Amino acid sequence: MCGSVRYLTVGKPVMVTHCHCRSCRKHNGAAVATLGLFKADQVTFTGTDRKRYNSSGNVNRAFCGECGTPLTCEGDAGGDLGPIFEIHLSTFDDPNALVPTAHAFYSERISWFDIADRLPRFEGAVDKNPPLRHGPEQGLN
Repeated sequence: MCGSVRYLTVGKPVMVTHCHCRSCRKHNGAAVATLGLFKADQVTFTGTDRKRYNSSGNVNRAFCGECGTPLTCEGDAGGDLGPIFEIHLSTFDDPNALVPTAHAFYSERISWFDIADRLPRFEGAVDKNPPLRHGPEQGLN
């Protein structure tokens, strides 16, 4: 928000998702967080150092120490991905350039909230398992 922390991403994200997990919702202060996942070597930070909070295990949530804007979810995904940055799409200069392709942790969503799209919804992380559904649940409150 204030521009103290800046970042540059190189290349396309590994994925862009709407995350409904409780941790992302709390960090973002919203019903859903939309994140672009990048390998660590695709991201360079400049300006003021971001502040980090260890939210669980090897996961850190980073934010701007000046204005408090949530910035990233950081950790080691292991395997081919290794260290990653999941960057809140709303912090990009052009958030329209990255389009979500799935919903993660759909089973943790707030019951009164859903997005009217036809994207696949996964119980946990977006993976090779089949999604729970495509599109929103019927009969929302």
